[in-house]
Amino acid sequence: MTTDNDTFKIAEMDYAKLLEETHSLMLATQGESPTPEASYSPFLRDESGNFYVFVSEMARHTQNLRTGHAASIMVIEDEKTTQQLFARRRATFTCKPEEISRDSEECQLLLGQMRERHGEMIDTLANMGDFHMIKLVPSSGRVVLGFAAAYRVVGDNWDQLTNRVAAGSTGHR
Repeated sequence: MTTDNDTFKIAEMDYAKLLEETHSLMLATQGESPTPEASYSPFLRDESGNFYVFVSEMARHTQNLRTGHAASIMVIEDEKTTQQLFARRRATFTCKPEEISRDSEECQLLLGQMRERHGEMIDTLANMGDFHMIKLVPSSGRVVLGFAAAYRVVGDNWDQLTNRVAAGSTGHR
């Protein structure tokens, strides 16, 4: 017999697998313009649950992130491998962006970790002066692991799940 505790443990493992297997995230940003911008970027995630992107200032999302406006990110299962297109596994977070100085030891460490995760292209990008390391610090998170399997993401490392019911929603009818 499966208990609620078992259900959460299985869901947390599925969520962790999604984050490990997915190498890029979707970005939703907004700057001075009222028009939101959608984009994507390869990412790195640290042990505290923060996300990092290394992005060019030629992209609007970089300008928006560098101003410090809140951003939304989504890590989503590849549509080619999903069992159900209408219920793709996905995690979304509202984040506060923080730029990390290119000259800092922290940035150099992160670039090394990105090289391990994403390959040698990082070396080419690191030699371009218009790229910036942005830390995305989550302030809230949600994960959907299928139909009727939506959770809030909580915990010091954003690695624990708890029941979630959308405000004003009674669930699928």
